[in-house]
Formats: sequence, structure tokens, C-alpha cells
Amino acid sequence: MDTMINVWTMVEQVRVASGAAELAIFTAVLYWFFTSSRVADMLELVGERLGGWCGRESGSLQQAMRAHRRHQVADMYNKLDADIATRTASLYRVKEGPVVPAPQPQTRAPQGLACARCAPNSRDSWQDPSVKDTGSVINILDIGRQRYANGGVVSRYLCDVAQCCNLYNYDYKDVVPIVEKEEVFQRAIEEKTQEDLSKVNEEVGSGDNTKAINYNTVRQKVEAHARKVLQDISSAMSTNVLRLVAWVCHKAVVRVAGGGCGTRAACVERLRRANAAGLPLIFVPLHRSHFDYILVTFTLYLTGLRPPLVAAGDNMRIPFFGWFLRGCGAFYIRRRVDGSEYNSDPIYKVALRSYILNSLAANNNLEFFIEGGRTRTGKPQPPKAGILSVIMDAYLDGTIDDALLVPVTLNYDKLVDGNFVREQLGMPKQMETFWSALRGIWRTLNTNHGSIRVDFNQPISLKELVTSFQKFNHYKTPIDMAPSPPNNNLAVNLDKQILYNHSHSSLYGADVTMDHKMMVEAIGRHLVYDAAHATALMCTNVVSYVLLTEQRGGCGWRQLVAAVESRGEALRNAGRDLGYTGDTAVCLKHALDMLGRGLVRREGGQKQTVKPLLSIPASLELSYYANAVVAHYAAPAILATALESVISQPDADKDVIRHSSLVEASLQLCEVLSQEFILCAPCTRIEEKLLDALDELIAADVLYNIQPTDVLEEERWSRRFARRLEEEDGDAPEDPTLHIKYKISNKPEAIAERRRLIMTIRPLLEAYATTCRCLSDGPQKEFVKRTLDTLTQQHAHNKMSYGEAVSTDAIRNCMKLLRQWGVIDMYAEGKERKIKICSPYDNEQSLYDVCSNVYKFNVDTPLLTM
Repeated sequence: MDTMINVWTMVEQVRVASGAAELAIFTAVLYWFFTSSRVADMLELVGERLGGWCGRESGSLQQAMRAHRRHQVADMYNKLDADIATRTASLYRVKEGPVVPAPQPQTRAPQGLACARCAPNSRDSWQDPSVKDTGSVINILDIGRQRYANGGVVSRYLCDVAQCCNLYNYDYKDVVPIVEKEEVFQRAIEEKTQEDLSKVNEEVGSGDNTKAINYNTVRQKVEAHARKVLQDISSAMSTNVLRLVAWVCHKAVVRVAGGGCGTRAACVERLRRANAAGLPLIFVPLHRSHFDYILVTFTLYLTGLRPPLVAAGDNMRIPFFGWFLRGCGAFYIRRRVDGSEYNSDPIYKVALRSYILNSLAANNNLEFFIEGGRTRTGKPQPPKAGILSVIMDAYLDGTIDDALLVPVTLNYDKLVDGNFVREQLGMPKQMETFWSALRGIWRTLNTNHGSIRVDFNQPISLKELVTSFQKFNHYKTPIDMAPSPPNNNLAVNLDKQILYNHSHSSLYGADVTMDHKMMVEAIGRHLVYDAAHATALMCTNVVSYVLLTEQRGGCGWRQLVAAVESRGEALRNAGRDLGYTGDTAVCLKHALDMLGRGLVRREGGQKQTVKPLLSIPASLELSYYANAVVAHYAAPAILATALESVISQPDADKDVIRHSSLVEASLQLCEVLSQEFILCAPCTRIEEKLLDALDELIAADVLYNIQPTDVLEEERWSRRFARRLEEEDGDAPEDPTLHIKYKISNKPEAIAERRRLIMTIRPLLEAYATTCRCLSDGPQKEFVKRTLDTLTQQHAHNKMSYGEAVSTDAIRNCMKLLRQWGVIDMYAEGKERKIKICSPYDNEQSLYDVCSNVYKFNVDTPLLTM
């Protein structure tokens, strides 16, 4: 019974389903029947026939339908005729009216050009004169997407993989076997063997058999050590690893840099033209982050250029990641070549020099960070001339005919490595390990760092630079010892003195003259200056600078927008490249988001106020971003500070200042801050740079000429000409600028400009003054800690309002200055470095007299309390 019920139930369900299907089919047929044009015509014809049989007028329905259709077509053609008439009338109005140009994309001033004084031929080379450099920036992350936009389905959706798989396969020659057979390398092994053998003989005793046995044993041991040193240095560049890392890096940069990774299109085109010359390219980046190692290689590889061998510190030789870096072209160098027993290995020096020279001879491109390590302050650092001296030797001894030096700049909206606050506060640097690298990568991949810029300057011929610097006389015939102030003639000796004090390197070859060392130092400083001047300034740089100088006490949102827009416009007019575009309010919001709540506080609703957090850690981190702009304003800031120091003297005129007094005080301050800034290229006198900055202050109405401008320009020209004659003849005529005076403006705008410039370098002067006051004999670590504690206490008690002055870098740079002045001596006692105050400065009065050359610039001025 149950079975029958189930069967009937199933049959009923089938009937219902079939009925529903029939109903759906019938409904579809009816819809087609009544909506089809042919069926409609048929129905119309049947209706007309029926109407005729019934006595009605034939054709009325059909005529009505046709008339309706004719009206629709007529309306359509009338609308088309009206559109044509409108366009024709518009064309006539355009022809008869004024010509309105089409909107053009925003252009930037050309950046990264070679020095017109030192390298005029390089400046005119490597670029197509028919193509105008608009400063356009390309996003290297879009190269593959654009290349495979019209490809197949697979290449369109996997454009990154397709691009990395189709990158050019470069051949990198292994130069290790060549180095092992070199005579200089074998001579170093033999010298080390004889040195170790003499030590063994002293311990074991003398005897012919003993010496023979010991020689073979020691020789084998030294050879094994030499092979290990060479293998540790050498790179293992692999195209497969490069392609893999390029794909991984592409995905990582897309995640890390929400604003993309940009580079100037003209830079890439210049590099391609220079690469065709067949000379090795030497890339010289300024160092900001560990990400720099891969980012430069990644940019070059994606743009179709040969990736270079990269000199990396041996602290990056960590498990797994070190292997990847070596596969990307890294060769590892020790952070210190001289000093300890480990770092004074003569075989290592020879192996490193030979490896670099043979790599250049094999036409490999090379990359090294000329500052040595990452900048802890955000300012460009003085160059470390070690590897540059090796390249110079390769050119002078004929190993290479020439090389093209390419300064490289990198900048980030938000630094990938975090910050250097711990190290600035005196804590030891944390060494890189496998787990720290993993934590850093994980933290980086989960943080938006905004935009990244990687820019390449114009390639500069090393041969042309050497030829040009041999013609300049202002850095030759070095002085034996930098005289302590105020006895030194800075107008004559300052440029020469700066080069002389920095021209030292552990990689210089034997019998190197001081002129050669100073030339290497001059070229290195020129490369750093060129790279720093071409660095793209990100929105975080400009906003941080404005907050620390112009709006340190906080301000309203509209006021901050106006200040940032004004500062950006001033930088753009000065020829600087801004790494951001668009509405200023949007850029400001983006910069504040990048800086974060730990550095900047935003309060209020519509009337929002913005205030920088001025704790010591926050001030240090803000100053890191601001220092990129501080370096740009260093010269006018020195002039404004020197102006304040002169007019603050008890009997000084507060409204008028002499030209000679202002320039003399500015030169003294340039010497004090010589460790902090590279004010100008070595081919330019520092005094010339100050005169240009003085013209800027006059143009900004901070100072007024008391006498006519044409006379002033003539006298300035005569003074510069007299300086050049002095270098040749030794007899200088009377300085024609002794009687020039300037009136100091008291307008609110001029006072605000002076205050901004003074606050630009005021934290450095606070740190220098406190370092001089804390000076005493003892261990260097204890002295640095005592100075940091003093600065911290002053900041806590509101005696010093600049948290960014609590910096170990500023303290160490002041120590270097005092050492150059002969005030202190630094020596090693065991593993500890100590400081000793030299005679005659070991008494309190003499020490105060020499340190007063720092104190007088850290003057209390009413401008800072406004």
C-alpha cells in the first residue's frame, strides 16, 4: 500500500512539473508572438482586411504605423543635423576667437645634470638634444603591465611573471681565479707567510729542518686563509636569482609603497645612452635604508640596464638573506679595514683591491655607498673615499680607460627601516640577524610607506673630473696642521682645510701623495653634493621642516596648509624636485598619516589644529625627515645665524651690518659646521656660496643695500677676481667690499624669515655648545653619555627646547672639530678609546677661549622667543 502511495505521489509531482514547464513554454511563445515585428505586421494586415470587410477605410492602421515610423526617423535625422550645425558653429568660433592651448602636464626642472664647471662634456653628453626633459616620472611597477597590455590572456594577467622571465640574461665573469693568480696577491701571501714563519721560529727555535717543515705548513695555512678571504668577498651574481628576486621585490614594493616607486624618465634614457659607450658604470648612492641594496638593482634591471656588483657591509652576510644578496650581485666588505687585529689583515686589503680592479677590467658595473653606512640623521654624510680611491688607482694605472660615475639618490615618504632614535640616544647598534631580518620584513610588509623615489644623476666621466680638478688650485699645497681659531685665515684656507682634514682612507695604496688624497676627497664630496642636490623632497620632508621651524608651537589647519604650500613653492623655484604633486591639503594629510600620531598631534573638528610632539624621541624622528630640507637651507641659515651673532654684541649696531663682518662670521660658522654639511661642490669656493646666499637674503628683503646695486655687483665681481689673482700672484689688492653695508629689515616677513633660518641649525649649535662645556679627560663612551645626560636634563627643565639636539652624531662631529683644532687628542688604550685635552688648552681659561668660537653663535636672541 505504501508503495502505491509513493508511486502516485511521484506521478503527481511529474504532472505538476510538466504542467509548469508547458505553462512556461506557452508564455514564451506568446511573448515572442506579440513582440516580433513580423507577427505585428501580420496582425496589422489581418486587421486591415477585417476592417475592409466590415466597411472601414482600408490601410488606415498600416498608414498610421508607417507615419509613426517616419516621424521617428525624421526626429533622429533632425537631431543629427542639429549636432552637426552646433559643432560647425563651435569650429567657426574657435577659428575666429583667441587660441586656447590645451592643458599641459606639470613639468619639473631638469635634475641631476653634471657640473658645468667640472664636467662640461659629460653635461652635454648622454642625452638627446631634440627631446626636451620635462622631468616626468615613471612608475617602474607599471613597466610590465604596459609592456604586456596587448598580449595574450596569460601574459596580461601574469604580466609581472612574464616580465621577470623575459628580462635580459647578462653574463658575469668570475674574477676569483684571476685574482688568485695575480702577482700582487701571491706577494701578499708570501709576506704573510714570512711574517707568521718568523713568529713560529721564535717560539720553536732555529734549525734548518724545522724551518723547511714550518714554511710548507705555514704557507698552506696562509693560502687557505687567503682563499677563504677571497671567497667571502666575492659575489655570485646569478640571472636566475635576479629574476626570482625581481619578481619577489615587485610584489613586495607593490605592498610596501602604496604610492609606487618612481624614477625620472630622462635619467633612464641617459643611462641607456651611456651604457652603449662600453665603459663601466659606477653607481654611487646615498645610503638611507637596507632596502637600498635591492632597490637600485631592481630599478636598473626592470628598466633594461645591467645590474651592478654591490659593495655591501659584512654585517649583511646573514643566513639565507645574505645568500640572496650575493646572488643579486653583493660582494661583502668589512666595515673597518684597519684598527683591530681582525681588520688589519694585509691579505684582505690586497684581495679587496684586486677583486674590485679585476671586476672593473671585466667591464662589470659597480655600486658602492659613498657615505659608508646609512645616515642616522637624514643629512648627507661626508664621503668615505676607500673604494673611490681604488677606482681612481684603476684609472691612473691604466687598468680601465675611463669610468662613468653615476650619483644615485633614494628617498621614502616613510623610512622602511623604522628610525634611528635608539642610536642617537647613545644605545648600541643592534646587529642584523636572521630573526631580526624576518621581523623587519614582516613589519615592513604590513606597513604602508607611501611613495619611493630612485633617481640617477647624469653619468660623469672620471677622466674629465681628474683633468678638471688638476686645474683647480684652491685645494692644493695642504697645510701641515689646521690652525686653531681665531688665527686661521678662513677666507684663504677654509676650502683647502676641509679637504685636508677629511682626506684619509685605509684603502689608499702605498706612496700616495697628499695631493692625490685630496683629489679623491674632492671628487667624493662632489658626488655627495650632486646627489644631495638632486634628491627628490617628499611631502614628509617638507612638512617636518615646516613643523620644526616655522610652526614649532603648532597652528591651525589652514595656516599649516598655507605654510607648506609656500615652502614647497619656494623649494620648487630654487630648482628642487618635489616628489609629490596635487592639492596641498591632500598632500599634507598624506604626510601627517605617514608621520603618524606618535610624531604629530591633530585636535579639533573643522577648526583642526596641528602640533608636533616635542619629546626627545619624536623630535629626533621628525628631524630625520626635516634634515633633507635643512641641508638645502644650510648656507642662508649660516648667514642668518652669523648676522644674529654679530648684532648681538654689546656695542654692535642693531640696524646696519658691514659686509666684511658678516662674511667673516659666516666663514667661521662654516668651519664649525664643516662636519655637518657639504655646502657646495669643491670646484666652488665656500665664500662664493655664501655670496650667493647673501643675494638670496637681499632678494627676500631680509637685508637692504645701502648703496646702489650696480656698484655692489661690480665690487663683488672685483673681489672674486682679486681672489683668483691672489692664488696666482700671492699679492692681493685692497678688498673693495670693506665699505659695503647692509640695512637689516624689521618687517614682520623679514623677521619671520630670519627666525626660520636661525631655527634651521639652532639644534646643532646647542649640541656643540654643550659638548664643549662637558669636555674633560677620560673614556670616550663616558664623555658621550655625560653630554647626552646634560642635554636631556636641559630639555627636561626647559633650559633647551630642542629635543633633536640630544644626538650622538652631533656630539661626535663636535669632537672631530675639536680634534682638528688641536684641542683634544683621541687615542686607544686596549679596546677602549679615550680623550685627552691637549696643551695649552688643559686649563679652564684657554679652553673657554677656543670654545668661545662655538658659544658666540649659540647666542640668545629675541627672535627665538617670539
